[in-house]
Amino acid sequence: MSEADLAVDTGQALLDLGDTRRAHQLITEGERLLPAARDKTRGVFLTYQAASYLDQREPEPAAVAASEALLLARRIGAPRCIKLVDDLIPRFQPFTHAQNVPELLRLATS
Repeated sequence: MSEADLAVDTGQALLDLGDTRRAHQLITEGERLLPAARDKTRGVFLTYQAASYLDQREPEPAAVAASEALLLARRIGAPRCIKLVDDLIPRFQPFTHAQNVPELLRLATS
């Protein structure tokens, strides 16, 4: 297991325990540690981050992470990552007036 995977997995565990601030720091750190060769993994990590922000009812950073994941997935041709983002889109519907959400919704339908 790489340092990046360990950081993200630890972040996911901390989310489950409610330590969201530290969890997001570790997930972001894990994303930064990934080499370009692991962009598919980066896309998956970004979708996990988006989902966790939605769980906390923080749609703005969730939309940023989801948009980044979707753009990356489309660029590298990663259908699993695209599906993960597509599956999150309905969760953004209650937040259509939040910053970054309309842009994500447009991106998802284009």
